[in-house]
Order: sequence, then C-alpha cells, then structure tokens
Amino acid sequence: MIGIGTNLVTCPLQPSLGCVYKLVEVNGSPCLKLTEDEEKMTIPGMKTIYRLYDAAGHPFMDLMALEEEPSPSAGQELGIRVLGRLGETTTVTPTTVEPLHRIYFRDGQMCEPLPSLSEVRTHAQVSLNLLSPAHRQLHEPQPYPVAMTERLHRLFLELRQGSP
Repeated sequence: MIGIGTNLVTCPLQPSLGCVYKLVEVNGSPCLKLTEDEEKMTIPGMKTIYRLYDAAGHPFMDLMALEEEPSPSAGQELGIRVLGRLGETTTVTPTTVEPLHRIYFRDGQMCEPLPSLSEVRTHAQVSLNLLSPAHRQLHEPQPYPVAMTERLHRLFLELRQGSP
C-alpha cells in the first residue's frame, strides 16, 4: 500500500483539506504504519486514554493504554514511555486519574447523547484553567507530555520489529 500526499493530488492554488486516517486494527489484529519519521508512525491497537493529575490538581500527562488494560489508579506507580522519548522508561504516580475516552457511536448507533456546543466550550475552558502555569505561559511553555503504558509500548515494538 502507498499513500499519496495532498500536495501531489491537488492544485496548490486551490483550497484543500488535508485529512489523515490512521488504521490501528484490522479484524481484531493490531497493525502499525511504518515510516522513517517516527512521529508519523501509528500507535497500534484499540486504545483508551487517561489524564493524570498531580497533588496540586493540575494535569501533568495524558496516558494511552490498550483498551483491555486495567485502568491506572490514583496513588499507583506507573511505568510509562513518553512519546518522543520512547527509549526511556519513566515512573509517575498520579494523585487523580480521569478517563478521557468516551464512546458516542458504536456500530453506527448513538449510544450516548452528544454534548451541546455550550457544554463543549465550558469543558474546554475548565480543562485549560486546570493546566499548570508552566504549561499555560505564553513565553516558552513547558511541553505537555503524552505517554503510553509499558504494555502498549511492547506491542508497538513487537509490530515494528516483526515487519519486513
């Protein structure tokens, strides 16, 4: 399979919408898009995501986990791999864990009512206000990390090494 970029198939003077669809599983089997650019590789498998909070009540990291993994718990030490530094294992201990993944549609059917625009706006404002000042500052803000569990990292490595 090959992919053709937006700039190759559209006239640069005409507006175009650059969209990316990243396939992570086929018929229950996790899959991986391989590329020289590690930032463009997909992270395989059905996942869920959690927001981890520190003792001051600020989110300090979002954590991706395989859907079948048990949820992390507050006060539990976690071995994680931060995206961009996958070669290093880091441990974190959140004081609060918030599940972020919500399913609104399944098999073409709505299974939970969609939030109103006002609810989405309020949620976004509250989330931004919870960020620590180090992440919110306009001049040289501290990057907000996203990480994966050790189990998800092992799956990523297995698929990457098992490819021809």
